[in-house]
Amino acid sequence: MSDYICRLMQQSELDEVAQLVKKAGDFAWSPLIIQQSFFSPNDNSFVLSTMNVGAINESAVLGYAVIHTVLDESHLLNIVIKKQNQSKGLGTNFLKQLINVVKQKNQKSLLLEVRSSNAKAIKLYEKFGFKRSGIRKAYYPIEKGREDAWLYSLSLD
Repeated sequence: MSDYICRLMQQSELDEVAQLVKKAGDFAWSPLIIQQSFFSPNDNSFVLSTMNVGAINESAVLGYAVIHTVLDESHLLNIVIKKQNQSKGLGTNFLKQLINVVKQKNQKSLLLEVRSSNAKAIKLYEKFGFKRSGIRKAYYPIEKGREDAWLYSLSLD
């Protein structure tokens, strides 16, 4: 997995990231939200990429994440792995690198919310030591109605 790097997203990648997010699942962030987050002074947009060395160095974007920071607290607003690359360990790799980025900024905690039905993501977060800290009733839209968001936090002290 060392062939994958977590790095700040470049403005030139906005369209590619928007397509990745759109194809990754239902109720994805819109291109406008991705763009607004990219330009927000309190948000950092990251990509997980690999470098393919050939005649030209070419970067393939395999994941996208946004971390919002206020004082000494960070909030993982979104994390997505390209649909065809899911269930291959890239989410684990990406989250590990994101946690390291947050730690290097001397943040005290990393927060997130997750759909209560997203068992794979919940298992991943708990593997990293995130603790469930609350619930937001009917937070996320679903095809017919709404579902709860489970709140998680990771202490970085």
